[in-house]
Amino acid sequence: MRRRLPGAVAAATAALLAVTACGGTEEPAASEAAVGSHETERGTAGAGDLRISGAWMPEPANPEVGAVYLRVENGAEADDAITEVAADASDDAGLYTTETTDSGASMMRAVEEIPVPGGGATELMAGGYHVMVGDLPEPLEVGDEVTLTLTFASEHEVEVAVPVQPMTAGDGGEDAHEGHH
Repeated sequence: MRRRLPGAVAAATAALLAVTACGGTEEPAASEAAVGSHETERGTAGAGDLRISGAWMPEPANPEVGAVYLRVENGAEADDAITEVAADASDDAGLYTTETTDSGASMMRAVEEIPVPGGGATELMAGGYHVMVGDLPEPLEVGDEVTLTLTFASEHEVEVAVPVQPMTAGDGGEDAHEGHH
């Protein structure tokens, strides 16, 4: 079940995002280039026409909360959507997006679902849609792994192993800013 992050964790996460995230969207080809050799080190899984790739969590700067980034490809003709998320590391996992306010500040907002177009893909990345895992009982470090379960509107459920990697691994660091205006 999705739950909203407690105020203190949400505030800390927003501060973290203000430092690490950028607004806008990224073209899939640019994201694939940023993943590069890290692709083999990142989580992959699939169910039905859905394929998860490039799943990873940057080592959390705040020991109580982390973000997960990944790519979802939908080989079906019909649109689908991620409607729920669960994590083995915490009972507090949710779907979020980062929006830019009129003043130019980044703001995180919980969403009910993340669309995945038929015959297309959706990137969960810094500055856009992503998964937040809050209330972490123990700090996660590089080399740790979180198991994420994504539930889709099509009733598929996909479990993927998500490695914790250094922020410098791309996707969310400075490489993620390319192409953003």
